[in-house]
Amino acid sequence: MIIIEDGRPVAGIKEDKMAKMQTVTLNLRGRACPGPVIETRKALSGLKNDAILSVELDNQAACSNVSRFAESQGCTVTATNDGDDRFTLTITRSPANDVAPAAEFKPRPEPVTGNYAIYIDKKTMGGGDEKLGRILMKAFLQTLPELTNLPRNIIFLNQGVFLTASNSPELGTIKALAAAGTTILVCGTCLDFYNLKDNLGVGRVSNMFEIASILTGPDKVIRI
Repeated sequence: MIIIEDGRPVAGIKEDKMAKMQTVTLNLRGRACPGPVIETRKALSGLKNDAILSVELDNQAACSNVSRFAESQGCTVTATNDGDDRFTLTITRSPANDVAPAAEFKPRPEPVTGNYAIYIDKKTMGGGDEKLGRILMKAFLQTLPELTNLPRNIIFLNQGVFLTASNSPELGTIKALAAAGTTILVCGTCLDFYNLKDNLGVGRVSNMFEIASILTGPDKVIRI
């Protein structure tokens, strides 16, 4: 990442070259993790080599996360702090050398389902504060559809079934996973216990035999 000092870059892309490039602005202030990285990835996938992506952010953590991602994609990143927790990242494609043109950006490949299952038995992620746990669970589920190696199955049981209800804030994300090929399995006994069977918004009702078969099968199981 290149830092701007006194309004001028310490190092980086030549100013005359940057002046000729079209700038695409992405305002991500107010977006929670993982939104800034996800939206930047989407913007980069459609960005031409002769364009600049200007990303506006409102916290240092997002600034660092987006910078690392862009640099991992072969881009050059210039950061400015505009004060009052206002940051701007200027992202450009990095040429291989001074004469070779920048390589075409390759968007991520289409996601495929991998040989693993995710087991979710609560509405929160991790221990500690429940509000923070809900935030982390939402961020985790939002990130999954952006991966190239999706889970083959996601199993929801006990309080985890609330995430699959029709009024769940996470419903859209889980539907996106199902549309991408992940099988969503929801414990029928748990739905009955919480009176949610008529409120199921995504996935299919499963049973303990099927769940136990997956948990003891050859696929790796990740418990959240």
